[in-house]
Amino acid sequence: MHDARDAEDKRLLEAKEHTQLLENYVYLVQEWVSLRVRKREAAEEVVQRVFLRLTGELAAGKTYTVPYRVVVWNVVNWTARGYEWTAKPDATLPDGWDAVAPDQLEEWEGEHDLGALIADLPDGDRRVLDLLYREGLAPAQVAERLDLNSNAVYQAAHRGHRRVAEQLGR
Repeated sequence: MHDARDAEDKRLLEAKEHTQLLENYVYLVQEWVSLRVRKREAAEEVVQRVFLRLTGELAAGKTYTVPYRVVVWNVVNWTARGYEWTAKPDATLPDGWDAVAPDQLEEWEGEHDLGALIADLPDGDRRVLDLLYREGLAPAQVAERLDLNSNAVYQAAHRGHRRVAEQLGR
């Protein structure tokens, strides 16, 4: 699920499109902080500090060995650590509240879900693609596990790839 988000974050980091990268996290940071810091004024302060730190790191050219979403989550946790964790006095959700967060990648992720894309394939082709992509096995390992010769694995993978490409309209 996070693969598409991580790929987009990596692309934005490499292209130095830091504004867009940070804009993609505004809603999440606000939600994470509001869950941790219950006083509105304190939460707003934490959100500002989070983005100041992230902006400063990006401007300084800092690179990361973990996905950027992990960096953001850690900065939120570190920044919010010194603020009070108390229950909101009015902790009920308002009428008409919509729990769906805006997510630009959600539709793409749904359309490119591997499990859904290979679900209708014949059993043999589906098992081969499942082992190749979900478990990360090499074709020789797939052949051994399914008691097939390596040519049968390559043929099943080819058929599966062709059907998935057709589903995606390519």
